[in-house]
Amino acid sequence: MRHIQTGIIVFFLWAALVLPGHAQDSRIVFIDLDRVFNEFYKTQLADAQLKEQAEEFNEERSQMVAEYEAMNERFSEAREQAQDTALSEEVRNRMRSEAEELLIEIRDFESRIQRFDQSRRQQLEDQGRRMRTRIVDEIQEKIRDYARTQGYHAVIDSSGESLNAVELILYVDSRIDISDTVIEILNTGR
Repeated sequence: MRHIQTGIIVFFLWAALVLPGHAQDSRIVFIDLDRVFNEFYKTQLADAQLKEQAEEFNEERSQMVAEYEAMNERFSEAREQAQDTALSEEVRNRMRSEAEELLIEIRDFESRIQRFDQSRRQQLEDQGRRMRTRIVDEIQEKIRDYARTQGYHAVIDSSGESLNAVELILYVDSRIDISDTVIEILNTGR
């Protein structure tokens, strides 16, 4: 994907330099899509919603951990009593059996907590991905609409990075950067 993006940018820059007659007629503008995404109010609402769900997940997990710790305490007490020579053999055997049953329950509960963690994390990741996709689609549609109405030939995302994590576009004149305008359009009707 980055190769395609790099190729498109290189083509437009080549066209602007090599075809000066056409470049003057060409209306190419730039946008910082990362900034637009982060400053769009729907992104902030989605982030708040995901954060709230993560807090609910953490509360539910905390309750499970507290229950797990209580089970471990009961297990420790039963194990100690099973080894207490002051108690009768019958009581120690009963406590040994109880400790063994508790140990099985503890192992099952550990697995349950792990499945819960995996399930909730996957759920949050999936929801975050879906929200991000919907928001990005909406942003792109607004950019396309705005570009068409303004008669632009191309809109290039200046927030991209190369494979070496270096900015692809090192400088954009603010007169041809439409980020502020698009942010304003997106946040209208907030």
